[in-house]
Amino acid sequence: MDFKFPAMHKDTRPFLLGAVVGALLIAYIGFDMLGWKTRGASEGLAKRQADVAAVAALARICSAQFNSAPNLPARLAELQKTKQYSRGAVVTKAGFATMPGEKEPTQGVAEVCAALLIPEKT
Repeated sequence: MDFKFPAMHKDTRPFLLGAVVGALLIAYIGFDMLGWKTRGASEGLAKRQADVAAVAALARICSAQFNSAPNLPARLAELQKTKQYSRGAVVTKAGFATMPGEKEPTQGVAEVCAALLIPEKT
């Protein structure tokens, strides 16, 4: 059995080639320049944004706990003497980054809390 493609109009091949190239160009422009996202990419972005928002909210609680605890001037002075990259460890060690009812501090909260307590000079 010998199968043969049916005869096509002479303009069919350039039309199909143009349609394929156009579709690829639209997809490239959409994803690269217009901000289209796949489901996985948008879910990942949403998760990162939610994590950042949660850390920011918990850092405000940490800052309030730090400011309401006794001996604030001495603790602030100690925190200011500490190098900026180590301030999160000081806040964690003092227990302010651990939220009420939790056993461990949430990752990133101590660093943001320390930045709230002693803002970086620009």
